[in-house]
Amino acid sequence: MIFGTLLDAEDRKQTSKRFATGLDQAGAPRCALPPAPSAGARFGRSSIAGVYIHATAVNNLMARDALVELGRRPTTLIAIGFAALVAFAAWMLAPAAAATVYVALVAIVTLCAAIAFTRALALPLSEPFLAGLASLAMMIAYRLVVTDRGQRLLRRSFALYLAPQVIDRMLASNKLPMLGGETRHVTVFFSDLAGFSAIAERMTPTELVAFMNEYLSAMTDIIESKGGYVDKYIGDSIVAVFGAPVDDPHHAHNAALAALGCRASLDEFNRTSMAFRGLNVVHRMGLNSGEALVGNIGSRRRFNYSVMSDAVNVASRLEGANKFYGTTIIASETTVALTGAAFAWRELDATKVKGRATPLKLYELLAEAGQETPQQQQAAAAYAEGLAHWRVREFAAAATCFERVAEFDKPSALFLRRAGELANQPPGADWEPVSALESK
Repeated sequence: MIFGTLLDAEDRKQTSKRFATGLDQAGAPRCALPPAPSAGARFGRSSIAGVYIHATAVNNLMARDALVELGRRPTTLIAIGFAALVAFAAWMLAPAAAATVYVALVAIVTLCAAIAFTRALALPLSEPFLAGLASLAMMIAYRLVVTDRGQRLLRRSFALYLAPQVIDRMLASNKLPMLGGETRHVTVFFSDLAGFSAIAERMTPTELVAFMNEYLSAMTDIIESKGGYVDKYIGDSIVAVFGAPVDDPHHAHNAALAALGCRASLDEFNRTSMAFRGLNVVHRMGLNSGEALVGNIGSRRRFNYSVMSDAVNVASRLEGANKFYGTTIIASETTVALTGAAFAWRELDATKVKGRATPLKLYELLAEAGQETPQQQQAAAAYAEGLAHWRVREFAAAATCFERVAEFDKPSALFLRRAGELANQPPGADWEPVSALESK
């Protein structure tokens, strides 16, 4: 039997009981005079009388249910093991991911300690957590100062030449890049400035460098923002690929978005940029989708991550076809088929591209679906009607359709001349509605 007081003024202790069972309730006083009627209100206290702590300790000892704490050596080993796990995570993962792992480990250890506590075993918490936090901070600092320094330099240097995904793959494998590639279904983007030689003749070398850097930087930013990879610059030309090195199931859609973005950006440059003032620069773009070999291509001593296939050649030919039709963006039928109804396309012609035996249908990219201008809608409708007459040898009717929009639509003006010539001199029976582009 243990005697003690229940006074509010002395011998009261804070324990974890308040979290498990709530505040200690003050009931009717014992061994004392009855309270005054006005003092009968109940209230709760966060502390309990010390005599209860003594009684609990005696009861635990008698029942052999006393709480067991680990000694200094096991506590030290647990802290070292926890710190080692956190350090390994900080070594293998990015800082943010390592911090997430640390928080997860803290939650797991806390849960284990709570379960052990219900079985009279007190596991250490503060020592492992502080040791883990210190190891996390030191390992991240070590990586930032020493080990990751070379990788960061490599990334910054090679990011000017290679796709970031290629660099990540090289660093993850811890191997030097090797010759070789794989076949991917991609969309190739090819662009070129119209009349670049005339533009270059009007500028000094310094002005030309500034002009090209501004143009290529803006176009590259747009291409990469849509998931494309710039393969190479050939003078004023840009060769890019969508769908490699990272797989992209929507590569044709993103390539079309990039082409529209490049066209809009160049229009803005012509209006606002000092380097473009008075030049009225126009560029031509070709898009083609198909199988291509992508990978490290070159010699054993020097190679580039590049793309090679007939799809690249066709994209180049389509870019060149713009000069004949007076258009800006031409895509092949394979690219159009992959984009669905997301864009407004106009079928231009069926043509035999140099280097290919079978005719290829050409389409002009007008705008995103629903964003065509009234003039574009009018031209596309008249052109489609005229092209239908053209293909069934009704050249006079085709000329009438093309004439309605030929004043502001260059493809219609081209076909108006062709239809007029064939109406005056009808072709033979072996005539096919297929054009031939013999030059790039």
